[in-house]
Amino acid sequence: MRKIAVMLLMLLLAEIALSACSTATPNPTSTPTLAPSPTLTPLPSQTQPPTATPTPTEAPTPTPTPTQTDVPFAGFPKDFRLYRAWNNGDETYFYFFQANIIDKLYAKADDYDLVCNPDPLYPHHMQCVAETKIFGEDEMTFTFYTDEARQHPVFSQVFHTGLVNDIIYHHANDCPDRGKDVYCESEYRLYDGRCYYAHTCYDACGLYYSRDNLPEVWNEFQGYTVPCN
Repeated sequence: MRKIAVMLLMLLLAEIALSACSTATPNPTSTPTLAPSPTLTPLPSQTQPPTATPTPTEAPTPTPTPTQTDVPFAGFPKDFRLYRAWNNGDETYFYFFQANIIDKLYAKADDYDLVCNPDPLYPHHMQCVAETKIFGEDEMTFTFYTDEARQHPVFSQVFHTGLVNDIIYHHANDCPDRGKDVYCESEYRLYDGRCYYAHTCYDACGLYYSRDNLPEVWNEFQGYTVPCN
């Protein structure tokens, strides 16, 4: 009996021992700890400087060019002509018969600028003024324009101005009264369709002086005509 009890006790102890072995918690396998990988710090991106936005510059507003208005012009009558020309200080005047203009007209005598207006006393006639002294020019081309810029010509003709020193003094009859009681006689002749003048002047002594622009060479004398200078 005692022997059986001892055997049972030994079996019980053995079972307990086996049970302890089967339930023992295994030691955990040690996992090596890896060193942390270096974190790559991104390089700062290069900041582009802000693009300067051009400030729109206001273009200057162009000043409108005043429109040139042509003056009305119906044409000169057929008997339009230069009557005479003269100097007055630093200006030169040209007087035309039978212009019949109603407003200002612009002109050029050769390269000289003229401004023409109706004569306030005799509106059928016209007076043109150059703001310079013209002398030594006899045969001149007159061109008339309806605009101040002188871009629109409407008439052109050659006239003899008489702005030359073509006076001839005669001394055969000199006397103490020379230069007194002066009077002149004038002729206007047509040669080859052009008018020329001849002036002969007398005083208390007799023949005093004369002037003319008669041509030295001509084909046809066509008679006398109205004053052309």
